[in-house]
Amino acid sequence: MGVLPHYKFYQDNDPKHNAHICRLWALYHCPQVIKTAAQSPDLNSPIENIWDHLNNRIRKFKIYSKNELREKLMSEWDKMEGNVCANLLKSLHKRLNEIIKCKGGPAHY
Repeated sequence: MGVLPHYKFYQDNDPKHNAHICRLWALYHCPQVIKTAAQSPDLNSPIENIWDHLNNRIRKFKIYSKNELREKLMSEWDKMEGNVCANLLKSLHKRLNEIIKCKGGPAHY
């Protein structure tokens, strides 16, 4: 998959991510795995928006293999402007405070 040692793998602890094969893959390929509450839209929003941004960027290519998909994802990730991530993360502090206020439950947006 091209996961470099300094990358951090973020997963939302969804049950399908806890399958034995997924846990083994992460153990051997991802030095740092960040887990959050399963299906937490309040915490997952920034990463979901980044994936959506990447998806929109790679749709302009005709991709015929997993290798091509990996190459395009890595290429487009490298080209992504820093302000895309910065803008998405600006709301995270507010989200975290709201989640703390709601004692881990859904935030009231």
